[in-house]
Amino acid sequence: MPSDEPVHWQYPGARWWKFDLHTHTPASVDTPWRGENELSPEDWLTRYMQAGIDCVAITDHNSGAWVDKVKETYARMRRDDPYGTREIHLFPGLEISVNGGFHLLAILDKSGTTADIDTLLGRVDYRGKKGSSDDVTHKSPIEVVEAVLDVGGIPIPAHVDGPKGLLRATDDVSTSSELDSNTIRQVLGQTGILALEVMDRSWCKPALYRDMGMSHSEVIGSDCHSFRGTNKPGSRFTWVKMADPTLEGLRLALVDGAGFSIRRSDDCESFDPFLLPENLVEAVEIKNARFMGRPKSLTFTFSPWLNVLVGGRGTGKSTVIHALRLVSRRDRELENFEPNSEPRLTFERFNRVPSGRNDTGGFTESAAITWFMLRANVRYRVGWSQENSEQMVDEDDGQGGWTPSAIQTIPPERFPIRIFSQGQIAALAGQNQQALLEVIDEAAQVQGLKRDWHEAQSEFYSLRARVRELEDRLGSRDDLAIAYQDVERKLRRFEESGHTEILTSYRHRSRQQREVDRHFGTVEGMADRLDDVSSALQSEDLPEELFDTNSREDQELAERLEALADAVRAATLSVRDNAKRLREILAAERIRVSEGNWQKTMTRARNDYEQLVERLHEEGVHDPSEYGQLVQERQRLESEIKLLDSLQEERERLSLTSQLQLQKVLRARRAISDGRDAFLTNTLSNNPFVRIETRPYGNDPRVMERSLRDVLDIIDDHRFQDDILVIEGGQPIRGIVAELLADLQDDSCSRRLEIERRLHKLKQRINDACGGEGNFGGYFNNYLEREAGRSPELLDKLLVWFPEDTLSVEYSRHGDGTDFQSIGQASAGQRSAAMLAFLLAHGEEPLVLDQPEDDLDNHLIYDLVVRQMRENKLRRQIIVVTHNPNIVVNGDAEMLYALDFRGGQCMVVESGSLQEQDMREEVCRVMEGGREAFERRYRRLGPGSVDV
Repeated sequence: MPSDEPVHWQYPGARWWKFDLHTHTPASVDTPWRGENELSPEDWLTRYMQAGIDCVAITDHNSGAWVDKVKETYARMRRDDPYGTREIHLFPGLEISVNGGFHLLAILDKSGTTADIDTLLGRVDYRGKKGSSDDVTHKSPIEVVEAVLDVGGIPIPAHVDGPKGLLRATDDVSTSSELDSNTIRQVLGQTGILALEVMDRSWCKPALYRDMGMSHSEVIGSDCHSFRGTNKPGSRFTWVKMADPTLEGLRLALVDGAGFSIRRSDDCESFDPFLLPENLVEAVEIKNARFMGRPKSLTFTFSPWLNVLVGGRGTGKSTVIHALRLVSRRDRELENFEPNSEPRLTFERFNRVPSGRNDTGGFTESAAITWFMLRANVRYRVGWSQENSEQMVDEDDGQGGWTPSAIQTIPPERFPIRIFSQGQIAALAGQNQQALLEVIDEAAQVQGLKRDWHEAQSEFYSLRARVRELEDRLGSRDDLAIAYQDVERKLRRFEESGHTEILTSYRHRSRQQREVDRHFGTVEGMADRLDDVSSALQSEDLPEELFDTNSREDQELAERLEALADAVRAATLSVRDNAKRLREILAAERIRVSEGNWQKTMTRARNDYEQLVERLHEEGVHDPSEYGQLVQERQRLESEIKLLDSLQEERERLSLTSQLQLQKVLRARRAISDGRDAFLTNTLSNNPFVRIETRPYGNDPRVMERSLRDVLDIIDDHRFQDDILVIEGGQPIRGIVAELLADLQDDSCSRRLEIERRLHKLKQRINDACGGEGNFGGYFNNYLEREAGRSPELLDKLLVWFPEDTLSVEYSRHGDGTDFQSIGQASAGQRSAAMLAFLLAHGEEPLVLDQPEDDLDNHLIYDLVVRQMRENKLRRQIIVVTHNPNIVVNGDAEMLYALDFRGGQCMVVESGSLQEQDMREEVCRVMEGGREAFERRYRRLGPGSVDV
């Protein structure tokens, strides 16, 4: 349940008000507020304020005695502003005990007084005790109703399903009415009876009511007679949608009825009238446009629900839409349309500064647009200027100021808003389906699936690039193998001449000699470091003046320090002795090594080597060390060959991985089609106007041809026509595309699998052609082989290529969910109706429509546009430019702007809601058929009941 705290509502136009239509004060004698329990008007008002009630009808039994008291007290409370005072709107009235045995609420204008109530009681000939419910009028029921209507009041039969109710049953299980049928027929037959107070929403209406075909608004009030029990302020009330709380606003809301302008507090559905859409256009400010916002900027502030801009041609309505499109960067969507299409041309003519007076263009050099957007409870300000053509995004700092947003880009998902002109709507149903697919993808949130697909493609490209890199490196393996064989032959010559053993032994002993020399040198260095350490080990003498030799304590401490110095001296001598001993051992071991068997072996190895060198010189070999170099070269070549063998394994692994990655690409591409199909199925499953289905990978040969040519980079080359696509008589008869589409089954799943099989086979054929084994025409074979050699990525792009989906769009000829036919057979109006039905069938983001009714028949405007707009605005904000009064009036626009061209500038001449008299007059003035639209909407009020 919404909070009872007062709501700070900053949006213009109609809003919801918490209305208690049935209350009592101490003026009703059956209340306990008398004598020692006397209640003051201030206490009475405070209880309703605390309950969060916005509007109160003071409806005492046959009395208006407290009306003036309550109004005067409220005026004083507002003036003095005591704690807890909040705004509340007081409607004078009374609960009339009608001759015939039922009660009737009569609600009067806010300006009414106690005297007005007394006058009404006189007109209905009530002669009983004021405040008592026991006495009744002497006038008949129909006369009482007419008397209430004559004074401009609203008559509402009170608690019709309970005691003293017009439609009360004879017993608990009966559907027969207690009152006579003639009385019921006369009362309910009055066009001024707009609503019934029904206390139990599950109440089963009597047979008579159902037979009459009645459908009144059902309202509820607290019927509070005390502040005890369940019937207390805030326990039961009616939500009423009005611009400002007026009797006329209440009257119009009761005509609209439940679901649109009337909601009961006990409705099963949870209802928070102040729960805003997650995304909301709060306002747009236009400054220094060519024909708007000069010399003073013009700001349009919007309601969270239905907003309408009306006016004649050239009054600036579309300027507002263009400005919103530009500042929200929805102009990028127009790139999906053909360059010469009406939507693109119209916007491009506007989005420029004219070079002369007769030139097109909607801006001046200093033009600027500011867009205020509420997104997820965060307020943003987006600015655009002609000077820099870049957006500047600020965030509300919560302290009345703005701070630059950390993110300055405006992708579509950041500030969701959909903008469609009539030209766009018509074009969406045309031959170019790319724009419609983009609309579907954004609505179905397919962008994430597309990112997954592109990421899968990128991963495949990376794998293929790595495979080619490895293949380049593996190309040197044969050269390495040849070099390895040459080194092996040279080494065999050395080994066959007996040189290997001598060289091997000499090299081995030489390495041992170097290691022996290193070890002896290390030990000699250690002895030197010990000498250095012993030199550094010196104790310090004690300062004589610091210690007193006559002091026992000082003498004791000096002895301890001297002992420490003795220890240092002893350590110094020990280190010196160790260094000396180490040198003695080192010298002795040198002698033992030089006289030992190893030295003899070393000497023999050196002598054998020197003799070998001498023999090799005699044989013409001048570098006996070549053997070692050859051994090292053989080792290097072996290592490189082993590395290439591992790279070969990696290449095979990556090749397999790339094939598996192709399956991921396929699954990701399938997910896109599945996402589109699921969205369309859920959105349009019961739509009576339009049906849209996806055709995975498409069925349009021209679209498929352009896509394939784009991948192969042969867009304008006609030499390959026979290989790609030949069409005769409107049918594909030859070429790759014709083979892909030939004799496909209608079943979507089987069709998709068959196209995937054919695509796999086609890609293999092109892969063979890239390798020089093509079976296409000569030109095409040569091109593929040449381009694959020049740019290997060509084949990669082809392997991950899948044709785009196409859409099967059908419309219902009668708009009733039957007789669906292809939209290609539809008239312009039928095509627009189908697309508009789709656009209105989904989404919760703000929807901006520019003259959506163009090309539509009158019955479609009401059955499609009006009805769906009324349903849409319950969940999303709508801003619409229209020339059709039915959209304004029957769509129940919460906020309207009437524009006109005056003094060289487009300006707002009237703004507000339909409950305001001036606004209704302006609608009738500028919109042909406006008066008739009002009369149709409010026909239940009777001729002349609504002043338009």
